[in-house]
Amino acid sequence: MEDIRAKLADRLTAKGLENNETELFIKDVIRIVTSSPGFDLDAIKGQLNLLGWHDDYTDYGTIQLIQACYQDG
Repeated sequence: MEDIRAKLADRLTAKGLENNETELFIKDVIRIVTSSPGFDLDAIKGQLNLLGWHDDYTDYGTIQLIQACYQDG
């Protein structure tokens, strides 16, 4: 599990997120995905945009890593 978390952190840092922003971003993604199962990537990006995440930090692989790391809470 730690390998997945490290990969996720590296991926988000490479996309331009600062360390202090990472947890906030992840919480927002989890909130969006859990509120609408069967998510659509464009819909998630739209919701993140409404929350102020204007850069393209999200792709399908990032969503999968977040879900793998945090599916149990």
